[in-house]
Amino acid sequence: MKIKLYIKNGCGLLIGLSISSAVAAVECQPLWHNNLSFTDEKLILEHETQTFTIKDNGQLYFDIHKVNLNPEQSHLLAQYYQIIATDLPYVLSHGQRIDTQLCDFAAVRIDQENQIRQHIPALKNWHSVSLE
Repeated sequence: MKIKLYIKNGCGLLIGLSISSAVAAVECQPLWHNNLSFTDEKLILEHETQTFTIKDNGQLYFDIHKVNLNPEQSHLLAQYYQIIATDLPYVLSHGQRIDTQLCDFAAVRIDQENQIRQHIPALKNWHSVSLE
């Protein structure tokens, strides 16, 4: 009888741990801000009434006007372009499902966007996601 009780309690503990592990696996609550999209191999960022375009080489445009950037700034934007090109299909395909990979993508975006805000005044208010 002690074996049955042990097995019953062990199974209950295992189920409880599995449920808490599944809950713990969702590590973040992303809040999506602003609009971004890909069109004709350009990344388009929309913030309030402003529209910025980033090309894959890191060149930035405000509406149709080219923004003068130094090589470090262009490199940051080229990296950001690649980050979005990598994570956007995953983010869109998973809709409302939040998993570890989505949280990782959001954390990478946040880090890159923080660097961009520090180095590129035109994008000082830009962010696509934050975490709660």
